[in-house]
Amino acid sequence: MKLELPFKDIHTFLSNKYHIAVEIKNINKDKIKVNYLVSLILIINKVTATEVSFLYESNILVNVIIKFVHFFLRKKLQKLPILWNTKSREIIIDLKKIQELEDFLTQSSISELSFIHETILLEVVVKTEK
Repeated sequence: MKLELPFKDIHTFLSNKYHIAVEIKNINKDKIKVNYLVSLILIINKVTATEVSFLYESNILVNVIIKFVHFFLRKKLQKLPILWNTKSREIIIDLKKIQELEDFLTQSSISELSFIHETILLEVVVKTEK
């Protein structure tokens, strides 16, 4: 089954739930540009049933800024379902830590993720009872 989540819905959710104003722009099917204090290009690294991992590339100057922003946001990040590793340049979104997805994840799992026309396209597998 395929689900489409418009970027504007993600923006609204993050703003309402976490008080974060993140701008998201599509680049291609596996890359998005995210703006929140710094601008990053996130590249899909790995998708599991309950996590999405992104890598990002940055030059030396931007990486210093990113480390400063990461330090500045460290307390806020603890409250978010995100693990941000500045050394490996990886951001992991832990879907299990998003309360609104609890029921969804007990009945289904994500198998693929892509970005098309300002939309997140999810391939979802519905779990069957044995």
